[in-house]
Amino acid sequence: MPLTLIKGRDREAPLEVVIAGAGVAGLEALLALHRLAGPRVRVELITPEEEFVYRPLAVAEPFRLATPARVDIRELAERHGARVRRDALAGIDPERPTLHMKSGRMLRYEALVIAIGTHPVEAVHGSLTFRGPDDVAAFGELLAELERGEARSVAFALHKHAQWPLPLYELALLSAAHLEALGSPSIAWRFVTHERIPLETFGARASSEVAQLLDEVGIEFLGGRAPHLVRDGRLVFEDGDELEAERVVALPELRVPYLPGVPRGRGGFIPTDESGRVKGLAPPVFAAGDATSFPVKQGGLAAQQADAVAAEIAALAGVPVERSAPDLRLRAALLTGSAPRFLRSSIRDRERTSTAGRNVLWWPPGKIAARHLAPYLARSRGDDAERPPLADVETALSQDPEVAEADREDAVDLALTMADADAGAEDYEGALRWLDVVEKLNVTVPLAYADKREAWQRLA
Repeated sequence: MPLTLIKGRDREAPLEVVIAGAGVAGLEALLALHRLAGPRVRVELITPEEEFVYRPLAVAEPFRLATPARVDIRELAERHGARVRRDALAGIDPERPTLHMKSGRMLRYEALVIAIGTHPVEAVHGSLTFRGPDDVAAFGELLAELERGEARSVAFALHKHAQWPLPLYELALLSAAHLEALGSPSIAWRFVTHERIPLETFGARASSEVAQLLDEVGIEFLGGRAPHLVRDGRLVFEDGDELEAERVVALPELRVPYLPGVPRGRGGFIPTDESGRVKGLAPPVFAAGDATSFPVKQGGLAAQQADAVAAEIAALAGVPVERSAPDLRLRAALLTGSAPRFLRSSIRDRERTSTAGRNVLWWPPGKIAARHLAPYLARSRGDDAERPPLADVETALSQDPEVAEADREDAVDLALTMADADAGAEDYEGALRWLDVVEKLNVTVPLAYADKREAWQRLA
């Protein structure tokens, strides 16, 4: 779609915008609207939650490599000129146009963003289903069983309806590295998936990097299989074949809550066009994030959808904006147990754009690659300064990837040295701040510093 300039109708009063949901898509839409439209929009954020939880780091929590950050939603919203209503969307009447809330209240809108997300359900029956922070303790128990030698075979099973596979690869890689570091008894690790090649959604070059990582830690890759259920210590496939697996870990299938008045497509997901308009409803109704019909469910993609929606709403509010079909890009920081791998590809041409390696490919290099939300999450404690939007880079510190990686490793080593020095001087808050720097550069702290951080937090 060619680049065009559009202008909404002139208005004196701000456009009344309601955003339903405060996940990645909802918060990114709020921040993008604030930057694009400012006082031309009046935003109300509907959410039953008090905090936004940095869910992608939940996979690191059982290994004590990171603790998912929590952000006060009301503080973020008010800082960017929005109001928060503690409630949840129950349905819409697009003809009026009115929202029905779970509290029983009704609310009118001039533009609506549906960013309600999804809820997880078990996909591989009988498995340990890792949905996020709520399952950290259960996964920690599994690690303890493996450390005690109570199980000798583990299968990480990716069901075809699990729409974002990366967390399962991380759990597998982190588990194998963790048990190897402890010198635990030999374990038969297997990764079983419907994919033909590892993480195939990123393209062949990134897949080759992941395949090498699996091989290095002794994880057997079994592709082209369809896990179905766990029975009597065996993983059963849809075709009836079985695989011995004393423990099975899987990701959930995602379901969308039913909303009267909102169209439902295949699987119950909300059908949208490239700009985020909900198909079958008038243009003021948009949707972004996991609840939409886009087949890949990932925070960075949800944020890009929210940015496209924000541009459309800014135009409705009278702001001249440039609009084009979004070139959606997959960006992911893969946790491995050693240095993270940064993966990137374009949805339009995965094979030509597939990239992977240790060098940073976007900045700031967090797990959630969102244009406006990522810089907000990456700011230092007590830092109110506005940061530039997230942007792709070939390297963060140099045009040469090898030099950039060496520079990044040197910066991480320096920050760890300074953390140890501050702790030696009994400045434990200073030491923790240096570990914050390490996480900004490396996504997580090294395993050796997990115990140190816990001790410093007690002493601070």
